[in-house]
Amino acid sequence: MLLIDTTTLKKGKLAAALLLSAGLLGFSAGTAAALNARDAQAVVTVLEKLAAETGGSVYYDEDAAQEWFEIDDESSQLIPAAGFTQSSWKEAFDQTMTGFIATIPQVELEQMINVFMEKIGELGKMTPQQKQEATEALRAEMGKFDAIREAGARYQDIVSPYAQRLRKISLQK
Repeated sequence: MLLIDTTTLKKGKLAAALLLSAGLLGFSAGTAAALNARDAQAVVTVLEKLAAETGGSVYYDEDAAQEWFEIDDESSQLIPAAGFTQSSWKEAFDQTMTGFIATIPQVELEQMINVFMEKIGELGKMTPQQKQEATEALRAEMGKFDAIREAGARYQDIVSPYAQRLRKISLQK
């Protein structure tokens, strides 16, 4: 089950927040350099430290690398210390996270979607229309998820040794 902090959700932003938490939004991997094991390990180590510092969970979307870069820039500066520039961080982060997403079994992903659908139904502060919109947005974004998994498949073997560490900072057991 994925971590969702419903206390921070703003009205009208539920679907986006759920998708950010789930890491199900689109991405922009582009034609970046191939991920290597050293960079994947460095990304995971930095994310573990930043997640511990902020108390947040790691998520993936097209803006997440930049958001983590900004968080780090205002605090511990772990990213440059690990040898990343802003652009190389984005490449390594995107490749690591898509590789991680590719490691998650399809059955488990379907269970996560079902949990999100249940969570949408449990949110009492939403109007029926807002619940419907959130459900529709989640379903629409699922089409993008297959592309994320497909792009991440080429990094899956490199990221697999770090999958359990990434689970700890992004997924509840």
